[in-house]
Amino acid sequence: MAKILYILTIICCFSLNNAAKCINQDPCTCKLDDYTWVDIGKIRPSEGNFFQDGLNGVLYFFSGCNNTDFNGKDYKGLFGFNKTITGVSLVKCISSIVPLNVTGYPAINETCTAIGDAKHIEFNWNENPTTHETEFDIVYMNTTATNNSLPSIRLICDSVNRTDLKILSTDTDALVLYSSQVCLQHMEHESMSGGAIFCTILFVTAFVYFIGGALIMYFMRGARGAEVIPNFDFWVALPGLMKDGMIFILSGCRPFAVSTAETYDRI
Repeated sequence: MAKILYILTIICCFSLNNAAKCINQDPCTCKLDDYTWVDIGKIRPSEGNFFQDGLNGVLYFFSGCNNTDFNGKDYKGLFGFNKTITGVSLVKCISSIVPLNVTGYPAINETCTAIGDAKHIEFNWNENPTTHETEFDIVYMNTTATNNSLPSIRLICDSVNRTDLKILSTDTDALVLYSSQVCLQHMEHESMSGGAIFCTILFVTAFVYFIGGALIMYFMRGARGAEVIPNFDFWVALPGLMKDGMIFILSGCRPFAVSTAETYDRI
């Protein structure tokens, strides 16, 4: 019984750990569990097909979690790029000054490159140490950027009913998106999840095992002190057994790697 309880505890810990991972459902959605998720599929620019922001001659255009055709003629900030890039989620444009053109005036040369494909979006998440709120990033895992970085966009939940794209770094292609559409969503539920039910059963079983076992040991077997704990010898030996198990695994599961009294008895 004690060994079974020990195994159930380990399984419960792994279940809780896995429940905290963000599972990518598709380029638009990432789920923490059956009742909590983030969905950026409803993000839509108010004008044109892309959100945009510029800094020091660098412009970024973001269409969301779906690929869109990018046409430079549609954007007033671009003067020298008139081509169309088909099927793209994130575009980076760099402006440079050409010394003189035929009219005698400096000309602006624009170079636009697709650096993000929606089908390669992956979600990352972490907890903000200051606010203790969950923050999400979307990362484009198929980088074609010249600096070999992975373009990323931090998703910031903003109660204001608008969406703004801002640049954090043009060197690493790091952006931030403020929107009420990127907030963590929750679905109310009355029943407990499978993991919660399992852990509840585990803790009730542990309570019955230790308290019931202690009462039996005390009243029926006359045990006193620490000996009222059920399977006392097993729990005392548990740290040593865990250590031997780790040594056994790290040594490549060799049968004679663990030198204990039990080993000598078998020999």
